[in-house]
Amino acid sequence: LFRSQSRSAPSPVSRGAMTQHVLKGLAEKQAAEAAIKKNKPPLAPQSMAILTKGLLLALTAWALWQDASRDAEARMTLKTGLYVLVVSYVYCDYWLWMLHCFLDRKENLVSKLAEIKRLAMSFQDHHDFPATLLTENHLGEIDNLVSGVAGTGLLLGYWTSPATKLIMVGICAWGSLGSLNHFYCHATTHGYKVPALYKYGQQWGLLPTSKHHKTHHTAPFEENWNFLNGAYKLYESVYFATGSSYNALFAMFYTCNPIVMQTWCLALGIFA
Repeated sequence: LFRSQSRSAPSPVSRGAMTQHVLKGLAEKQAAEAAIKKNKPPLAPQSMAILTKGLLLALTAWALWQDASRDAEARMTLKTGLYVLVVSYVYCDYWLWMLHCFLDRKENLVSKLAEIKRLAMSFQDHHDFPATLLTENHLGEIDNLVSGVAGTGLLLGYWTSPATKLIMVGICAWGSLGSLNHFYCHATTHGYKVPALYKYGQQWGLLPTSKHHKTHHTAPFEENWNFLNGAYKLYESVYFATGSSYNALFAMFYTCNPIVMQTWCLALGIFA
């Protein structure tokens, strides 16, 4: 606190240098955006980091080994599998909506947490330069989050059931699907051919469409924060009813994210 108070204000020279740096960065992004629209370079390959994949595979393998080690009558059934799919999807739909809505808030551009500030800048820059996404490994941007979820699942794995472990894997899988569909929404908007899963998933109403997501990219960017098809209309109705409360989003983001939620659920015996 005392150090921050004792700092002198930036000199006109340093402020000018910072302004020039920001303007140069904007100019570079504008040039890249224009080049993408004009030349249509190949879509960037999408992939997860080896560590992230390894953590997910380890959590999946542990769940399957744990289940195989149980007595036959205690093992997972098709009903358990349906439970895993539904719970992981419903929660992931909520989490992705909340994550997107929270990081779109201007307040996070000055967050004291470097990762939150970085993500907020990335999300909000994307509104101004949407096409640059097509030259980036968009799926790889969630590596840290997915690794955190899977890593927490492994740390708590001694006390959790096979179904709980697979729910965490499912949340990461649905999140990856949402991330990739977001990428291919933009690819479709810019005239690229996309894999059949995303083409027909959007056509058949299983995934958010490029048209639906394009609405989010219309100023003031205040709707359609969803990455999956779910209860986004309910979430947005409640959000607007609170007066678009940042404090409510802040509380939900830090207490209901999939890393912290694992601890809450274990403590309350929900996912034992």
